[in-house]
Amino acid sequence: MARPAQSSTTLPLPCGPASDEVDRPYWDGLRAGRLLLPRCSDCGAWREPGRILCDGCWSFAVDWAEVRAAGRIFTWIRSRRDFMDDLDVLAPYETVVVALDDVPVRLLGLLSDDAALEPEIGQAVAGWIDEPANAAWPVLRWTREGDR
Repeated sequence: MARPAQSSTTLPLPCGPASDEVDRPYWDGLRAGRLLLPRCSDCGAWREPGRILCDGCWSFAVDWAEVRAAGRIFTWIRSRRDFMDDLDVLAPYETVVVALDDVPVRLLGLLSDDAALEPEIGQAVAGWIDEPANAAWPVLRWTREGDR
């Protein structure tokens, strides 16, 4: 089956700050080349970007701290259809959930190395910040340790 022609219309990308901007420091951090994650100012619990309330103490207070982009594959899925052309991603590709090494947070991202190699649960990965040509915001991508 032939691949449909690409539209010249640019659609909104699935990346960038949410409309309420609660995760804006995460995206600004990526733009500055840093991985920033929210941490409760009251009890110190880490949060995923976009979480308004602390799971531990229900506080709204938050600080943003730089963390190392390193972890292990928690789970993954392979997509066989192109729908992220604006992020320079063509099928097949793997989306991974990575459990970070230094903080109890899991982050979603694309595995950007050899798609012929099946990812393994628990495999060490390193994050890097990519700036796709057609995207308004940089994105966090993952590669297996030693592949980059």
